[in-house]
Amino acid sequence: MNTSRTKASVLYGSIGAGFLLLKFAYADATSTDLLWLLGPTNALVGGALGSGSFFDPAQGFVHPDLQFTIDKSCSGFNFWLVCTGLLLAIGGRYAGPGKRLGAGWLLSLPVLGYLITILVNASRILSAVALQRLIPGLGQRYAWAHQAEGVLVYLFFLILIYGGFRLLCSRYLVSYAKPA
Repeated sequence: MNTSRTKASVLYGSIGAGFLLLKFAYADATSTDLLWLLGPTNALVGGALGSGSFFDPAQGFVHPDLQFTIDKSCSGFNFWLVCTGLLLAIGGRYAGPGKRLGAGWLLSLPVLGYLITILVNASRILSAVALQRLIPGLGQRYAWAHQAEGVLVYLFFLILIYGGFRLLCSRYLVSYAKPA
């Protein structure tokens, strides 16, 4: 049996199990539990819009002037899981025994996924606010429009992340690889 393949299977199986546990934990999470995502996102959105907010544990970050709330459903938790999984899947090709990077490099990718999630999630919320200003009442009349906007923004950024991170890894890690 190929030990390299076995180690990779154990690694990816462990990552998959960790993701499932996190997904189940998210189902019972509150806005308070997700402050690590909601706080920085709210700071970026509030700063960009010049809007003050306050945190209500039952609702999330309330922006009374703009009449919207950044709550659990706006946390970007699922995007963080998908983004981190994507980064790990790509990064895993360049890490491990006999490869350019050690497996410890993979531990930095969830942090990178977190930073990307904060930026992408803030841009999603800002684009939703811009759409609401452009077409007043759109979100209230057509709930699907708000969800579709989120899906399109997330999909767009996932495609960019996939292409960009794959390009960076292949160019940087292959061009600076140790000769065999």
